[in-house]
Amino acid sequence: MHSIAILGAGMMGNVHARAYRAMGEISSLWIIDPVESRAKAISEKYGANVASFEEVLENGVIDIVDICTPTFTHGELAVRALEAGKHVFCEKPVALKIEEARAMDGAAKKSGRKFMVGHVVRFFPQYIRVRELAVAGDIGEIVMARLYRGGSFPSHGIDNWFADIDKSGGVFVDLSIHDFDFLRKLLGPVKTVEARSVALSSERKKDSFDHGMAILRFESGALAHIEGSWAEPTGMPVNFGTFYEFVGTKGMITNSYERETTLRLQTSIDGKPKYSQENTAYYDPYAEELKSFILSIDEDREVPVNGQEAVESLRVALAANLSAKLHRPVELSEVF
Repeated sequence: MHSIAILGAGMMGNVHARAYRAMGEISSLWIIDPVESRAKAISEKYGANVASFEEVLENGVIDIVDICTPTFTHGELAVRALEAGKHVFCEKPVALKIEEARAMDGAAKKSGRKFMVGHVVRFFPQYIRVRELAVAGDIGEIVMARLYRGGSFPSHGIDNWFADIDKSGGVFVDLSIHDFDFLRKLLGPVKTVEARSVALSSERKKDSFDHGMAILRFESGALAHIEGSWAEPTGMPVNFGTFYEFVGTKGMITNSYERETTLRLQTSIDGKPKYSQENTAYYDPYAEELKSFILSIDEDREVPVNGQEAVESLRVALAANLSAKLHRPVELSEVF
């Protein structure tokens, strides 16, 4: 049994509190937020305690700190928690700067505590299925991919922090990093990134861009087209959606939130065409992600997404930002 402190009582803090309570494997739950009313709202909803961060660090019973605060606060909170001997789960993106992310990873290694970053797409059933089909060779070697992830501008951020690119990193770092991370895991290291972005005027937005497109070239020779958007109008029937298409030497795998069928496989096995549709079983990917973290602690094994992996995915997102700014391809070696 673990005692867990969630830093941040916003949207993700609520998601994580719900997931932990559903597990029924924790002895106590704590909520920390500078806005006391937000902390109390979640604590009352999930039977948690309200505390300060200093109280969490000094509390020897609390063994896990779960960071769900804005991205620009991750580094200091994670390092301090690790130095205090806590295991740390940190929402993605790990940080806004490579040196800060590496400092977090270094603090974890020095402390001997577990440190995991929340690249939750790896735990979504329709993405797990892609990996299974790829490993089985059902579509041959994947040579091209196309992914989209987007919706309306995230208005839930306190003080509109998503709108400040120095606090959120913009749409590539905050949103498309999900797809960058999944593609890295599936296709291997990225070699070059070429990206463009556009900002749409709105009262809620400052200097962050709303829609970005990136072309990734992998060391394997595979290519991927990724789009991320915060530019969809609010009040639409679908507030958020994703799409992917993976093209291999023997077939294709596609998935879209706009279709009733979750996943479609078109391939040729032993010269015979095969077409199938399937709905992968649904479960809460956030709960599965957090369960995997706790299991890593209990069994003293490597976490599914460690600090180094998070650093590499951040490098891809920062390369996209740099490419969009310079209007030229960026070698990943330029981001260090």
